Amino acid sequence: MRRLVRSLFAVIAILMCISAFAQIPTDPTKTGEVMSAPPGTLSTLALPSSVVTNTRVGSGDVLRVTVFGQPDLSAEVGVNDKGILTLPLIGGVDVTGLTTSEISARVADALRKGQYLRNPEVSVEVVQLRSQMVSVLGEVSRPGRYPIPGHLSVLELLATAGGLTAQADQTVTLLRRKADNSSTSETSGTESDVRIPILLGETKATERSALDVELNSGDVVYVNKKKLFYIHGEVNRPGSYPMEQDMNVMRAISLGGGMTQRASQRRIYINREMPDKTVQEIKAKLTDPILPGDVVYINESLF
Repeated sequence: MRRLVRSLFAVIAILMCISAFAQIPTDPTKTGEVMSAPPGTLSTLALPSSVVTNTRVGSGDVLRVTVFGQPDLSAEVGVNDKGILTLPLIGGVDVTGLTTSEISARVADALRKGQYLRNPEVSVEVVQLRSQMVSVLGEVSRPGRYPIPGHLSVLELLATAGGLTAQADQTVTLLRRKADNSSTSETSGTESDVRIPILLGETKATERSALDVELNSGDVVYVNKKKLFYIHGEVNRPGSYPMEQDMNVMRAISLGGGMTQRASQRRIYINREMPDKTVQEIKAKLTDPILPGDVVYINESLF
């Protein structure tokens, strides 16, 4: 009886250990979780294979090649730095720039020509997409590097990154790298590193087209921090306020809670930093424009 009880306790202990190990997410590519990174570096979002649909493949990507009915020919392998995918029996297959459906057809053709299978059925999935990456920085909830699952626009990237923070400006900057100097490219040597400002919230289709532009590998989308102006002196709520379109002194005073009873409309000054970093004091009227960084000061009346 004692031996039976000891055996039961041993079995229970083993099952508890197995259950504990099963709860550890050993493969973040299947969970979609953000993989940890050292302090000061960006996190990389692992992309579930079900999200990637017929994307183009490059060096560093990990693929799952399934030959139906032939488990010995199926494998989960990576693409090396020369764009070669090495598989059982058929050896190396050049997959650089091919989509997953094109790779499926190429592997099936190699199996057929090698007379390994008469009518092979091949499926290819992307397990980890590392060759096609874009970055989003600045005022978003989850800044970092993200894979391009076939097609990704600026708006889709911002949504994937969790949206804008409360401090985000309405201006987003797309940083695009210089094109390769290839003689076969129609745009070779014509592009340089460019900064494309994109204004969010526009309603005109022509102005929103930049938000739907397809991102390229290596692109960086930067969400600027909200620009501020400052108002002090004889106002009810002095402090810093976000810039608005067509901001002027009258609107600034309104945001500051209006002028106090001691305020003078004739003694309003703007302290503005000039291009040479000097600060200029400007006597202002209610209709004068406000620029980002301006400090508006309302003096009290002399009488």
